[in-house]
Amino acid sequence: MNILKNLMLTLMLSLMASFALAADRGEQKQVFGDYEVHYIGLNSTFLTPDVAEAYGITRSGSLGYLSISILKNDKNSELPMPVTGKVTGQLRNLIGQSKELEFKEIKETNAVYYISTFRFDDGDMYHINLQATPDGQSRSYDVKFSQRFYKE
Repeated sequence: MNILKNLMLTLMLSLMASFALAADRGEQKQVFGDYEVHYIGLNSTFLTPDVAEAYGITRSGSLGYLSISILKNDKNSELPMPVTGKVTGQLRNLIGQSKELEFKEIKETNAVYYISTFRFDDGDMYHINLQATPDGQSRSYDVKFSQRFYKE
């Protein structure tokens, strides 16, 4: 009986862990009606030297990188289309120190990105508050997320 109980418990824990991992690998986006705001935060050393140079970013183990894109869902298109807009934001650590983020627009053939960099302390958790306003819209969309950054 104990063997069966242990087996069931192990199976349930494994299943719960796999669901948690699947959710963690999901897209980092928030949806606002027809618009989607996609975001990613990472250490700038994850950028290839060519990409970092093209974007004017110095690769550093203690330099964080944010990339934001605004997409609009169109009934005539299978995939959402990138749109231009304005992105502003703030970064705050756990002791309340905050910094205004400055975003630079990057236009590529089929994409528009808004990028920003910031210095961070190894292992610190940061709360990031973004405001994304698509061109032609008066409403701005608030995106909030928290992320821990590590030196590489």
